[in-house]
Amino acid sequence: MTRRPSSRRSRRLTALAAGALLPLLPLPPVPAAGATAQALPPPPSDAALAAAATRHDLTREQFYFVLPDRFANGDAGNDTGGMPGGALEHGFDPTDKRFYNGGDLRGLIDRLDYVEDLGTTALWLAPVFTNRPVQGTGEDASAGYHGYWITDFTSVDPHFGTKEELEELVEAAHARGIKVFFDVITNHTADVIDYAEGDRAYRPEGAYPYLDADGVPFDDSDYAGTGTFPEVNTESFARTPVVPAGQAAAKSPAWLNDPTMYHNRGDSTFIGESAESGDFHGLDGLWTERPEVVQGMIDIYSTWVEDVGIDGFRIDTVKQVNMEFWQQWAPAVRQHAADQGNDDFFMFGEVHDPNPSNTSRYVTEGELQATLDFPLQGAVRDYASRGGSARALADVFAQDYRYTTADTNAYALPTFLGNHDIGRFGGLLVQDDPAATGDELLARDRLAHELIFLSRGQPVVYSGDEQGLTGSGTAEDSRQSLFASQVADYNDDPVLGGTSGAMDRYDTGAPMYRTIQALSELTREHPALRDGTQTERYADDGAGVYAFSRTEPDAASGEAVEYLVAVNNADQARTVQVPTYSAGMEFRRLYPAAADAGATLTSGDDTRVTLQVPALSAVVYRATAPLAAPAAAPGITLAAPADGSTGTVTVAADVPGTGPQRVTFAAAVGDGEWEVLGTADAPSGQGSTYRITHALSGVPAGTTVRYKAVVEDGAGALASATGQTVLGAEPVEPPPSAVSRDHVVVHYARQDGNYADWSVFAWGDIADGAATPWPQGHRFLGRDAYGAFAWIPLKPGADQVGFLVVDGQGDKDVAEDRAIDVAATGEVWIRQGSTEMLTEPPVAQPDPPVDTAVIHYHRDDGAYDGWGLHVEAGAASPTTWQTPLQPVSRDGYGVTFEVPLLPGADSLDYVLHKGEERDLPGTQVLDFAETGRQVWLLDGRERPLLPPATGAGDLDLGRADAHWIAPDTVVWDAPAPAGTTVQLRHDPVGDIAVADGRLTGAEDAGLVRLVPLPGGLTAEQRALHPELAELPAYAVDPRDTDRVQAANAAQWVATVTVANGAVAAATSVGKQW
Repeated sequence: MTRRPSSRRSRRLTALAAGALLPLLPLPPVPAAGATAQALPPPPSDAALAAAATRHDLTREQFYFVLPDRFANGDAGNDTGGMPGGALEHGFDPTDKRFYNGGDLRGLIDRLDYVEDLGTTALWLAPVFTNRPVQGTGEDASAGYHGYWITDFTSVDPHFGTKEELEELVEAAHARGIKVFFDVITNHTADVIDYAEGDRAYRPEGAYPYLDADGVPFDDSDYAGTGTFPEVNTESFARTPVVPAGQAAAKSPAWLNDPTMYHNRGDSTFIGESAESGDFHGLDGLWTERPEVVQGMIDIYSTWVEDVGIDGFRIDTVKQVNMEFWQQWAPAVRQHAADQGNDDFFMFGEVHDPNPSNTSRYVTEGELQATLDFPLQGAVRDYASRGGSARALADVFAQDYRYTTADTNAYALPTFLGNHDIGRFGGLLVQDDPAATGDELLARDRLAHELIFLSRGQPVVYSGDEQGLTGSGTAEDSRQSLFASQVADYNDDPVLGGTSGAMDRYDTGAPMYRTIQALSELTREHPALRDGTQTERYADDGAGVYAFSRTEPDAASGEAVEYLVAVNNADQARTVQVPTYSAGMEFRRLYPAAADAGATLTSGDDTRVTLQVPALSAVVYRATAPLAAPAAAPGITLAAPADGSTGTVTVAADVPGTGPQRVTFAAAVGDGEWEVLGTADAPSGQGSTYRITHALSGVPAGTTVRYKAVVEDGAGALASATGQTVLGAEPVEPPPSAVSRDHVVVHYARQDGNYADWSVFAWGDIADGAATPWPQGHRFLGRDAYGAFAWIPLKPGADQVGFLVVDGQGDKDVAEDRAIDVAATGEVWIRQGSTEMLTEPPVAQPDPPVDTAVIHYHRDDGAYDGWGLHVEAGAASPTTWQTPLQPVSRDGYGVTFEVPLLPGADSLDYVLHKGEERDLPGTQVLDFAETGRQVWLLDGRERPLLPPATGAGDLDLGRADAHWIAPDTVVWDAPAPAGTTVQLRHDPVGDIAVADGRLTGAEDAGLVRLVPLPGGLTAEQRALHPELAELPAYAVDPRDTDRVQAANAAQWVATVTVANGAVAAATSVGKQW
């Protein structure tokens, strides 16, 4: 089999960089030469295309999310799960927030009235399957009360009750008209597997490839979604899986006990390939590229659908699973539910990402109906809690088109304010403004709930938020129980609209309970406020008003009525002019209900109303008459993507007119059949442009894609337009390079030029000691023509670095995590408030005068007194040791030296010193051809920080520098720093060669892994090979010894491989046995 080392990197980085998606439509061949337009399938008729549905599956639910352990204890008899021993054995300790506190399914059954009276229509349960009771030891020990450490996917955790009680809960909820959703996990199981190597650091696939049973490397992403997979065994992995004694049958179903069903690479760093292939916080990460895992998970959850009759799934850690898994799993489970009679089975995934272009991929590409709306959660927090811009809120809604497919759209997204991971919204409010009064916090909490209940999407209430619970942080700090808690930390937390302390919290008169109840009643009585078309009307550039319309045809009459919704996050009332669909229309206020409820507004001739919105409040008005029939026929202009487009493209249609209209898009790829892309029922933001995306990755260059869009107005009149594009060639990912970097540099430009409180918080492959506590980071000490820069030291062999730019309070410049591919670049350029990240300088750094070299020098200790620059060859006036050049200036970075040069000088010899103390031993040389005449240096480092320097590979098969002195011993003075691996590659015909600085012909070569021998050669070996006695030695990995004897090789090559799979060094092997 052939291994393509860069395919995983190419596939994943392309998707992240360009939002590349797999096509919704089948990928047909390019039309044959000579094919005519008459031979192509005709587009659908206007009427047929306009018949496409606007809403799908579930879009009108109100979710209540509950951790069963923290809601109600209805049966104290199951508190310990029937297990003997103490808390460290059975996991129950009601005084410890990290352990089971006693809630169960019986408590939920008993308290369904409370849930129903809130207006709940869908109950979302955190996982209820059997968990490993306790993981960790000592201070790190905690219990699986949350449900995410599953060992048995086929049974109910005994701490929560029985399968019969679960069935009773579902039946009782259904009797009340409440749907039930399970929280499910496909990414991982509980932590059972250990690693023989003893540590858990992630090992990247490039340096530690998977090996098939014959020892040939392969890339698992080449097989994902194909239904086939290489034969492997426990010796195939980057780390050797070990199942502890007594745990061989710890999991159910039985296939989960096979350690080859897991990635076995170590803990995720949450960037690069490790985001999908690493163990999530140490849990056993399933190898979801394997067809056996895909089918196994389909079977597990299809059984629950059939046995219990649930209504849908919330899916955990979706972003940590490869896309091909979802493309198989989601349709299969949905089809099984349909076979059971549930055509509306609904699944939504957890994709913790603030960027809609990323979260939407799992809808348009991954075939889920929705994802939890993390982008909106961040925007609502900024707006309601931090006084952020209404325009920023509008920018998130303006990207709703990204979720539109033929089967779903943004109206299906579950919206939320906080949860059991990121923290309760009440806690976020307190965190954002610790000095705020209780009344202000309650007002902001109410405003945020009003926003998610009155805008598109399906609101989720996190159990306890309706009681004003806050919490002091994330995870277990936000998982308070509604029954009287024995956890001291919980009882000290402030309560919005209530009092702290140990007490049951099922008060239906609590301020937030009543607010949510009122919003639920309002949206139930006026369905347009649930999933009617949302059209943006107004957005302030700063804090202030965001306003939109909701419209929906009446079920009986078919006539549409307009609702106006406006929210105001300013600390004073705002009066704004808001456009509507109608002139001279009266609007009557529906919300809030108060003494002056029923107050009216009338739109002017320009269709605008003068709308007053109180501070930190929302208002809702309803037109007193249906919308008038359109005065003119609709029109439409289609804007197809430009010729040469690739990847995921945007198709747009401009639709003039003032009334509500909907646009349905269809496409035909090549000579394939026409397929509906989806329906947009509102413009993207303010204006008249309707949009949809179309995923075309993988379609050959030169393919013609035809588009049609049809608009339908409020009277049912139709108009259509067509267009086409010819696709270009997709960018080719260059092969990985074997570069070595000491640092990465982040350049940052702020409009105000103030960098004092800003820094780079980084994670991933950073040097030991370079990690900083949140929100501290690496400061922007350097200054250049672009703005300021900070640098992060890297560990040897670094591959990926993630970062955020934050201020001293933890506020992020942009919410989205960013990643630097160290092999591709050592510098990035970003701008304040922009998610764009450049890898080439947008502003040229001015060169110093032609006769001058400039050296910027930074010392970590900040002590520059006495340090000077001794200059020799290349300098116009060489210095004496006693009288070095002195700095000409000092700034946040350090000190600056200016060196006059000889005419035509192409280098400069120098020494930085303080008396007899040298910064580096020997004389340093600046080669101007390599670095230019201006450099930024760091104390004690040979290579400049700027411009960045990289190491070069050493590939020479003309030499035989590796000495194979015994079947299990190789001696090679290999340039193999930490983070690289050393191996022998063997080829049966001798095709391995070096071309253009890269190793070629090794794709099908077998591989024998080598491990360093810390003590080098044995005394006996040193005596036999004195010329090699002091050189580094390697042992053949015991897992590969049998392959050495079995190899039928005409050629052996020793290589050093870096994290991205590039070969940094190669030499032929001298076999001496």
